[in-house]
Amino acid sequence: MADRFSALLLRRADDALVLGHRLSEWTGHAPSLEEELALANLALDLIGQARALYALAAEKGAGEDEDALAYLRSDREYANLLLVELPNGDFAATVARLFLYAAFADAFWRGATASRDLDLAAIAAKAEKETAYHLRHSAEWLIR
Repeated sequence: MADRFSALLLRRADDALVLGHRLSEWTGHAPSLEEELALANLALDLIGQARALYALAAEKGAGEDEDALAYLRSDREYANLLLVELPNGDFAATVARLFLYAAFADAFWRGATASRDLDLAAIAAKAEKETAYHLRHSAEWLIR
């Protein structure tokens, strides 16, 4: 493992990758076609964020390449939040998990837009817009 910065990148990438895969499990099972498409797009956003972070972590010395960091580590080497690992359960549990994660991630990305690392700041500028939408979307479902 490289330095603390790379470790932070990996934690956030692991969060996004695992939750992206969890959300993709709703494909074909969401309560409506519109929500199925929305969840698939949210999952793609998260997997895209993970990919960018893994690539940056690899560049900073955390591993060989983004694929190795994403898929070739042992289960004990992942450092994601336990929240994102939770089984989907019913749709309400998925929405609640998404809301909690998006609230956390949105604050992280907003702060990261001011990073001294220009590559992270660029990733954050895009991810913050996506995550702000994830937060609004899940909050609307919580109200319903």
